[in-house]
Amino acid sequence: MSAEPEEDDGRTPRQRDRDRKYRDHVARLQRRERLEGCVTEVRRIYQSLRYRAERGSQEWSEFDELWRHHSEVEKTVFLLPVAEQERILEEYPKLAHQLKAKYGR
Repeated sequence: MSAEPEEDDGRTPRQRDRDRKYRDHVARLQRRERLEGCVTEVRRIYQSLRYRAERGSQEWSEFDELWRHHSEVEKTVFLLPVAEQERILEEYPKLAHQLKAKYGR
């Protein structure tokens, strides 16, 4: 790589590479935040539903199980394979929307 700027944008290859790496880093951080936010939102909805259900009821047990499951997903989401993370990014916002529509949260 030469340190001479290219005529198209006035930046050197090193500067373009640094900028590309920075953009990639920002994109990874944004994806991570979206992923974390999706799982957290679903967990919080189940937590709220569990809280509102009568303790010991079938509904409470169901919400408790789902709350516990999504709490574990939240802890390990970054250890999941990329394909599973992509599935979460696609499906969890839909699930949150459905739960809010069904239970009025």
